[in-house]
Parts: sequence; structure tokens; C-alpha cells
Amino acid sequence: MSRNFSTMMQEFPDVATYQSYMSIQRAQTLILPAICVMGFFANTLSLMVFLQPCLRRLSCSFYLAAKSASDFVFLATVFIIWLVRVDIHVFNTTGVCQIVVFFSYLTAFISIWLAVVLTVENLLCIWRPWYVQRTCNTTSACVLTFSIVAIGIALYQFSLWNNGIGYDKMSNHDSTTDSNLQNIANHSPNATSERFDYRTDSRGEKLEVDLNEDSRTTTLTANPPSSTNSSGLTTTHAKTCMQLEKFKHFIVITTYIDSIITIFLPIVILAVTNSAIAFIAVRSSRRSRTLRKEKAVYQLPERQGASSSRGSASATLEKQASKFLFLVSVTLLVFHFPIHIVRLKMLVFSPSYQDVFLQRIFETLYYTHYAIGFFIYLIYGSNFRRVFLAILTRNSY
Repeated sequence: MSRNFSTMMQEFPDVATYQSYMSIQRAQTLILPAICVMGFFANTLSLMVFLQPCLRRLSCSFYLAAKSASDFVFLATVFIIWLVRVDIHVFNTTGVCQIVVFFSYLTAFISIWLAVVLTVENLLCIWRPWYVQRTCNTTSACVLTFSIVAIGIALYQFSLWNNGIGYDKMSNHDSTTDSNLQNIANHSPNATSERFDYRTDSRGEKLEVDLNEDSRTTTLTANPPSSTNSSGLTTTHAKTCMQLEKFKHFIVITTYIDSIITIFLPIVILAVTNSAIAFIAVRSSRRSRTLRKEKAVYQLPERQGASSSRGSASATLEKQASKFLFLVSVTLLVFHFPIHIVRLKMLVFSPSYQDVFLQRIFETLYYTHYAIGFFIYLIYGSNFRRVFLAILTRNSY
């Protein structure tokens, strides 16, 4: 690796590149609270709909209700970290720091793995429907969901003791939450303890340089201490929620582990299972068309009777449910895949300036997915839409 992220961020080639980066970051500062507030309302509505008696008996509704609750908490952690940008420093206090970091890890893990379980169940429903009828119920959904939560707590409990409050290098508050928000969607083993500096360019203008993309840290005090290094560059220090230096080697290890269990494995499983679902659906569609043609050629009579009608209606409902879950899963891939590709590239290879810019854009897309589940369910789910409209109009569903 020729250079890491920290070194690259200290070497902005010109003021224009730096200003472009800051423009993207400031746009994100304006967009994030809107995403969070929208997500709070949307996830609350989703939870309310999925817990209605006619839906909560379905295992997929249980998973999606749990995911809505997890997404709500995830956005709450994003919002608390974002508050530092508007001089509200709740995050930079002992206790809040550790809890917010822990829940940001935990809820991201829960949400992605609930999506994986849903997709695998959908594949089984298409491939082995007799198996699903016996095993995919609310009891098994409850067991699997609580198992995911328990595994997540066991995996990420380290964030409760390897983070603390300390003094860190910083610049003005336009970027104070930069590495915190970034780290929720991104981790890097190339992190250093130097995160923000004031740099002065040839025209005497102060440039803010983010030296670290991996620390879940935010920094800001009214009159923080400062120092001047051997190069004559002034660095300002402030109290911040940060990963403790004594655990730096452990942090590198957990970064790679977290990347595997929240990026590589889920994305690979989702991609493979969705491809299999699409393949089976296409093959089934072709087979149905062939059978219809054969019936037309040989003038075979259609089956009549109530049992045939019930079977046809049941098959239609199963297809609708399968299509709904497939589209929900594919939407997740669309919103998650870009940031994870950039994240993996920055973990393995030397990051470029283009990577930094793309990361800023794609992580905003990533956060957006946690806020729009309700709208996805409303568009794709006929049952969800019917129940929601019934709640609005106070009619029976």
C-alpha cells in the first residue's frame, strides 16, 4: 500500500480539490437531519403497520417490524453524532459516547442480517415451499431475530470499553462530525490518532484537513488548547469521543472482522440468493408459458371448481409476497452496494481523491436507505398498502 487515507488527506493537491470536498460535506450536513427526521416518522409508521393483527402473524412481517425498529435506532445514533455540527455536544460526554458507538454498530449489523434472513426465507419459499410451510413462522422468526441481536451484542460489546473521551486534533466545526458519521458506514485499518488539522495555503488561507476516516470521533470546544508542530502548522485540540490509543491494534483486527460480517458476507449472500430467486422466477415463468401453449394446442380443458380457484388465489398471493420481498432486498443492495465497494477498495488499496468524494456521496445514499423503508413497503407491498390505508381511513382490513 503506497499511501494510506490519512497521508492522502494531508496532501490535497490544491484549494479547488479541498473546496470541492468541503462542498460535498456541507451538503451532507444539511441533508442528514432531513433524512433522520423522515426516517423517524417512516419507521414508526412501518412498525405500526406490521404490528397490526392481520400482518403480525406472518414471519416476514416480524422481520420487517424488527428491521424498522433497528433502522430507527440507527438513525438516532446518526442524528446524535450530527448534533455536534450545530454545537450540541451530547455525543462528547462519557457514557453517551460509548452507547452511541455501540448501538451504531449493533443496529447496522441487525438490519443487514435481518435482510439476509428475509431473502433466504424468500428463496426457500420459491425453491422448497413445503419446507417453508413447516418452519417459517412467527416462532422461528422470533428465535432468529433474538439470535441475531444476541450475536450482535456479543460481537460489538468491545465498543463499550475501547472508546472514551480524550483530547484530539481538530479544526472548525464544519467537519467536526466528519469521521464519526463516516465510520458508521465505513471503517479503515489505516486510521491514525491525528484526525483534523488547520493548514495554511500559499495565500494564507486556513484549510481544514480531515486526517482520518475511521474514528467515530467528534471534536469541538470553545477554547481548546493548541500546538505548533515542526513544520509550523498549528493544530487545535479538543475533547472528543474517540477510540482509545491503547486499543489501536485491537481496533485494526475488529475493523477487518466487522468488514467481513457486515459487508462481505451479507452482500455476497444477498447477491447470490437474489440471483437464484430471479433465475427460478424466470424459469417458472417460461414453464408456465409453455404449459399454456400446450393446452391451447391440444385444447386441454382448464380445471374447474372451488379447490382450483383457492389454489390459484393462494399461488397468486405467494407470488406477490415473493415479489415484494425480492424488490425489498434488491433495493437494499442498490443503496448499500456503492458505499461497500468504495469501503472495501479503501481497505485493501490506496485510496484516491475520487474515492473520498464518492464515499461522501454514497454514504449519504446509505443513510437514506434506513429512512425510506416505509415508502418501499408502500410501493411494493399490496397488503402493507391496504392495511396502511385502512388505518388512515379507520376502516376494517
